[in-house]
Amino acid sequence: MRPPRTELNLTEWIVLALASEAPTHGWTVVRALRRASPLGEVWSSSGPLVYRAVSRLQDADLLHSVGIAEGHGANRVMLEATPAGLEQVREWLLEPVDHVRDVRTVLLVKLLLLERRGMDRTLLVQRQRERLRPVATALAERAAAATDPDRVVAEWRALSAEAVMRFLDAVDPVRVP
Repeated sequence: MRPPRTELNLTEWIVLALASEAPTHGWTVVRALRRASPLGEVWSSSGPLVYRAVSRLQDADLLHSVGIAEGHGANRVMLEATPAGLEQVREWLLEPVDHVRDVRTVLLVKLLLLERRGMDRTLLVQRQRERLRPVATALAERAAAATDPDRVVAEWRALSAEAVMRFLDAVDPVRVP
């Protein structure tokens, strides 16, 4: 039997982040992660995956129910991040990603969640720039030295890292020497 997973996946982080903004219910989160929504354009998720995330977050004591919202249709359980959940989300939102490939999903989600909260993204972008600068440099050096057949992949990776660095400069032009 495999041990229980302790790391949160991206859907779980997003559910926790949305519940940490204000009490909410699962259906509101499901709508926030539809493909046509701002968050859903970066990371979409289905209703069953959102409700699975809610259950897992509750089991981990990061999310708890705070009552029932009555209204049109079925009554909905209101959810709120616990103090531990609030702390973990605050830390996660400002933690840069380790890989260039995660910028398209995880970093963009974090930038959107910070924007939703009215929080400044400068610290996250600066940390991200610092984390990926050596990676981009190493990938550029590797591409310059590569020969066929490795050259195609090396060029792709170097140019992708360069594009990410340009993106970071565009969203926050403050440069760290």
